[in-house]
Amino acid sequence: MNGKDLFGRCLYDYWFDNQPEDMLTKTNLTDEEVLPTSYLFRDFEAMPLPEQEALLLSKGKVLDVGAGSGTHSVWLQEKGLEVTALDFSEYGCKVLKDRNIKNVVHQNFFDFTSEEKFDTILFLMNGIGIAGKAIYTDRIFNKLDELLNKNGSAYIHSSDLKYLYEAGGGYLLPKEGYYGDVRFTINYKGEKEHFNWTYLDEQTLGFFAVENNYNIKKITQSDFGDFLVRVWKKI
Repeated sequence: MNGKDLFGRCLYDYWFDNQPEDMLTKTNLTDEEVLPTSYLFRDFEAMPLPEQEALLLSKGKVLDVGAGSGTHSVWLQEKGLEVTALDFSEYGCKVLKDRNIKNVVHQNFFDFTSEEKFDTILFLMNGIGIAGKAIYTDRIFNKLDELLNKNGSAYIHSSDLKYLYEAGGGYLLPKEGYYGDVRFTINYKGEKEHFNWTYLDEQTLGFFAVENNYNIKKITQSDFGDFLVRVWKKI
């Protein structure tokens, strides 16, 4: 990130100042499209199936990675679970606190440390993408080693982007690197922010899980091709 925190500023403006201007998003593989800010504050019924399943399966102490607007954390806390909402955005964390989430941590996931371990760790809204590039996915599992209880589970929401190459869009599978690695751009109120993001297909995610001594099981898949897997440490 380049420090503008446009995503967090958009959440903040919508929540505190009633300025519902939407973000524009695009990648090197997709055209610019509108991301309605109201969708980021959706309720359970409006969530895609993988997100709903992850919330229903959550138990014990929960770490919501990249909590954003808090839409998942709020639901879990209302169900009586002990939730830690983790987000790198200063503006986003102000929203999380104002939504009465009890445990809010303003920090990057890879820098986050905790004396307590978690029973459930969530990576929703294609949250595995925080690795930046597929080759760095090991970093995710290294942090799970630190943060996940012995019998805990992480739920990872991801997508397979191969359809973009197969849909006649003119893109060729890259000769080097991974086809799910993208360069993301957010445009909010005329300002732009660029960052790397990765979308791991099920096979690639399974490879990293096994290499890091984790079990993996597919839970569900939506009609749009995104899916949810559960990973847990081999004993």
